[in-house]
Amino acid sequence: MTAVVSIEQLPTLESDSVRRGRLRRRNVSLAVFAVLAGLAVVAKREVPSWMDSGIQRWAQDRYKWSITNRQTSPIFRWIFNPITDFITWSVEHTETLLLDLRWPGVIALIAAIGWRTGGVRSAVAGAAAMTGVGVVADFDLAMRTLAIMIVAVIIALVIGVPLGVLSARSDRTERVLRLLLDTAQVMPIFVYFSPLVLFFGIKFAPAVMATVVFALPPAVRLTNLGLRQVPVVVNEVGQSFGATSLQQLFKVQLPLAKNTILLGLNQVIMMAFAIVVLASLLGTGDLGQSVLAALQKQRVGEAFAAGMGIVLMAIALDRITTGRKPRAARGVRWNGSRVAEVPRRLVAPIAAASVVVVVLLAHVLNWQQFPSWLTYDISSPVDSAVDWVQSNLRRDVPLIGGTQAISDFLVIRVLDPIKDFLLWLPWLTIVVGLAFVGWLSRGWRLAATIAICLLLIATMGTIPGGGGQIQLWDIAMNTLSQVLVSITIAVLIAFPLGVWAGRSDVVQRILRPFLDIAQVMPQFVYLIPVVFLFSAGRAAGVVACVIYAVPPCIRLTALGMREVPTAPREAAISFGATGQQEMRHVQLPLARRAILLGVNQTLLMVLATVIIAALVGAGALGLVSYEATTKPNVKFGQGVAGGLSIVLLAIMLDRITQAWGTRPDSERRST
Repeated sequence: MTAVVSIEQLPTLESDSVRRGRLRRRNVSLAVFAVLAGLAVVAKREVPSWMDSGIQRWAQDRYKWSITNRQTSPIFRWIFNPITDFITWSVEHTETLLLDLRWPGVIALIAAIGWRTGGVRSAVAGAAAMTGVGVVADFDLAMRTLAIMIVAVIIALVIGVPLGVLSARSDRTERVLRLLLDTAQVMPIFVYFSPLVLFFGIKFAPAVMATVVFALPPAVRLTNLGLRQVPVVVNEVGQSFGATSLQQLFKVQLPLAKNTILLGLNQVIMMAFAIVVLASLLGTGDLGQSVLAALQKQRVGEAFAAGMGIVLMAIALDRITTGRKPRAARGVRWNGSRVAEVPRRLVAPIAAASVVVVVLLAHVLNWQQFPSWLTYDISSPVDSAVDWVQSNLRRDVPLIGGTQAISDFLVIRVLDPIKDFLLWLPWLTIVVGLAFVGWLSRGWRLAATIAICLLLIATMGTIPGGGGQIQLWDIAMNTLSQVLVSITIAVLIAFPLGVWAGRSDVVQRILRPFLDIAQVMPQFVYLIPVVFLFSAGRAAGVVACVIYAVPPCIRLTALGMREVPTAPREAAISFGATGQQEMRHVQLPLARRAILLGVNQTLLMVLATVIIAALVGAGALGLVSYEATTKPNVKFGQGVAGGLSIVLLAIMLDRITQAWGTRPDSERRST
């Protein structure tokens, strides 16, 4: 007898069939992972030597070949050497020009640009900040840093704006560029150094190119954004009047997108300042190198003074590139009325003439060096404060025991156990375990990506250390332990603050200025107070990572809480939910994606900082990459292997956290 199935039963039968298929595939996947886990447990604890890919020897040979053939090989003679010479010439002549302006001329130039772009307030703020550079730091060294930054910003804009135009006009180009720009922003800066040293040698050229790579994305992104935001009606009007594509670009789209593109200029400058200090490791001999040298010798006062000079220089350029030009004429207000009014069309000529007068006056009066009576040695008070901290806050502080106790707790109770556990586990167990996490997060594709990343790290070989050879895998596990601890502490601090700010306007207003300041500070700045409070080591690196990584998680958590629609919240309250219940059962679930995106951004911040923390004794992969920049003749290959390991760790952790943040609630694991 044939069974009759009604139409109403078909969806149920289909869904039951789909569920059985999913359950069967899930059981097969679990069985596969169980077998792999069993094999991993019985495998050797250390990575077998036969897995060494020889990447270090290959990279070191390539570096030696580049040194030997730099003057004879066509690729260097016709491509890289001319680029190197051009960049070096540009930096040297820019520095000469800045020094020829003398310190009053530079300050007058900053004030003139600020007056033209944002009015008197921007002019005064920019001039005051640039004067502060000479007060606390070496003004001549600051001009070399400024010269490197200017050349890098110009190159970034020359490349970035046309690429932004192309991406705005082609969705396919935008997708390709987005992938490249995302990769450039995820990579820690030390990773760039090894290939740049290979192609461009040392000093100005690789420093400028590293800064360009890091500062290029905002120029492309914001140019693309500005052009895409031009109203369609305006474009249609231009076409109706017979404008060609180029005419429409230059006469319609670019003028309307000017403000967004100028915002991109500001972001390029800020990104350049964030990285130009670390580029000083390549031997530029500028103010950034003074910061790094002082940090390495734990001379906190010297590092603070040089670092404050760079921060003030960044503030000066930030003020003159973010000011909005008022519609009225430039002038000064006094008791509510405008005085010293200058027509807008005369601002540029008057500003330029003022700069010329100041420069001529500086040459006539021989104002070459920044006057000593204007300088103030802040390194001595800072060193005194460091001594006071070491005497009063390191030990015997009530309740917390002191900063040394915190440092010891982090190292002995947290970092060492996690690192030792990762090193105790058979290496293949870690590969299978993290691949299983990837499968739980997004399925087999992510699991395979994670497994490939970890297997590639295992092929990076060994480096000398500890009286023998140390596997790069072990060093990568040390870095992973620091990243896991840093991200955990950062989220534990940022999540409650973000929730609080998302539910309280007062808390948001209080936190906003601190978050704004933290966002524009270069990464290296966070190392100075860390050395100030903690002894050098892994604990100091973790604290620096946490301080740098907390702001994005707070911002995105608060944003996610505030963007929850009003309707479901009001519905919960109407059913008698308390404020806590409404937060736990409505706001937090609906804000999950934004919160997990904040975790992802926090992870990227931690990865960027944990490598730089090698400068204050954090060691691990950051130290391997750093030593390659100081001793490329013998450690270039190690630096390449360390840099690739950093990138692979970053890709793995980034993909996992992205999967957590983008997976729909209803999505099931699939094969």
